[in-house]
Amino acid sequence: MYSKYTGVILKNFPLGEADELLTIYTREGGKLRVLARGVRRAKSRLGGVLQPLNETELETAVSGRRLGGLPVVTAARTRTMNGYLRENLKKFAFALVGAETLYRLTPDGEPQEQAYDALLDFLRLLQESPDEAREVRGFQLRLLQVFGFAPRERKEIGEAELNELLNNVLEREIRSKKLLNFL
Repeated sequence: MYSKYTGVILKNFPLGEADELLTIYTREGGKLRVLARGVRRAKSRLGGVLQPLNETELETAVSGRRLGGLPVVTAARTRTMNGYLRENLKKFAFALVGAETLYRLTPDGEPQEQAYDALLDFLRLLQESPDEAREVRGFQLRLLQVFGFAPRERKEIGEAELNELLNNVLEREIRSKKLLNFL
């Protein structure tokens, strides 16, 4: 069975010598895990396209029973290349905090178009903004509101209060925040 998705790659995990397991947040299917075969080989055509935090159009096919029936990427095309993240380590670290928040807050396979749009807005605003911390807090608050964990009324929430709310909802701290201590 073939499927098409438009999504942002949140996480990649190496499998074997040349494969990767990708976690992608898609508009059509929510958070999905897909297998990218041979993507880490030097001559792979998909290697440059399947980079974290880029918006990508994917075509997948279900591989059968091997690897739990994970969809396998058969074709991919970059829709939005967020190259500024490779040029600015600080922005990349803040983008990882936002991506981890979305990754941990969302269940697998449940599409939420508002969360997808919030992710795209966050990545666009992060590029333009000199205050990355404000953009991450705004994105986290927006996600909490989309998933029904934040107060309905639009009030200012301080950083400490937002961190406490996130820790309660996610049941532990966001690990990628530790990267910010080194910048």
